[in-house]
Amino acid sequence: MRNISVKMKDINNWFATVFLLILFLIPIATLLGGASTKEVVSAEADAVLENNGTAEKQVETEPKEETGGGNDKVSAFSKMQNSVNDFTQRLFLRPVFIEGNTKLTKALTGNTYMESTQVLLGKENWLFYKTQNDGYPIYDYMGINQFTETQLKAIADNLIAIRDYFEKEKGVLFVAATIPNKEIVYEEYMPDTIARVNTVSRGEQLAAYIQANTDLRYVYPKQAFLEQKEEYPLYYKTDTHWNHIGAFVGVQEIFKELYGYGVTPDTVYFHERQNDFAGDLSVIAGVSEQYKIDTVYEFDYASVNPGQKRDETAIVVGDSFGGFLSVIAKGYYNQVYWINTDDFRVSMLDEYDADVIIWETVERHQEIFMNKSLTDEKP
Repeated sequence: MRNISVKMKDINNWFATVFLLILFLIPIATLLGGASTKEVVSAEADAVLENNGTAEKQVETEPKEETGGGNDKVSAFSKMQNSVNDFTQRLFLRPVFIEGNTKLTKALTGNTYMESTQVLLGKENWLFYKTQNDGYPIYDYMGINQFTETQLKAIADNLIAIRDYFEKEKGVLFVAATIPNKEIVYEEYMPDTIARVNTVSRGEQLAAYIQANTDLRYVYPKQAFLEQKEEYPLYYKTDTHWNHIGAFVGVQEIFKELYGYGVTPDTVYFHERQNDFAGDLSVIAGVSEQYKIDTVYEFDYASVNPGQKRDETAIVVGDSFGGFLSVIAKGYYNQVYWINTDDFRVSMLDEYDADVIIWETVERHQEIFMNKSLTDEKP
């Protein structure tokens, strides 16, 4: 018995030693080099954009200069926090651990749950964005973060002021658009564990307020999506974004608002460019190899009705969803420029000789309509 006890003690000591070595070696391996997880994911995200059709479409602008001033203590703390976060992101073998944990939780729960801080596993292999660092899409779905009347009025007033400046001072048509979060359109694939407290999302709330209280040109194409989604896939299962068909429906709703007409997807053609696409959500969750299940559709510009084309220049200001808008819009406008909201400058109106500005945001970031003005002059 004594020999067995000694052997068990030796085995325990061995395991403890190996565990401590792993804990010690991982930080050392991290410090010695190698791309960070963030860099790897960013590179994979660029590949995702390349595959889904929005890469290299955005107008490049001058880099912003760092401004001084402010609270030095806050700045120092932020730098320290960023350093810690960067080190954590670069931990050796971190992607392997994330992928292994995701696979394990899926297996243990019969493919009903995925262990991820940012990705929610829905029904029939649909993935949804549950981050709290890039808007609050799940709160939007649950209906627990609705706007107050004061906020709704602030958004409307800001959009009206921007519209008046562009149209009256610059002679440029202005339209604003909110793109619904994926879970708002495909709620039937959300897990039953996520309950909706209020079925009116913030997107619907804002659209209803603007329609009732302003004469703004404003588009929230949820109803059009609900009408088309039974016939056409509009969003990727494995990605946060809509696809070219969804963006086409969005452009046509914008055309209805701007010009009074629009067409349906059955009047044009989309090529199936890839049938094993894994989107950004699968990359974030570390399961891209297991989720190559999406089809990439590419809009055929040759199928556009020439009578719907406009000899005008459009600027699409917004986020990555605006990239899809700009790709489709190129089939209808003479020139299209896609610019990130933070990079837009009023001088670009003259630089690109713009006729139309489409200010777009995805639903989870609608506060941008309240907090930012496109008419602000920037250095």
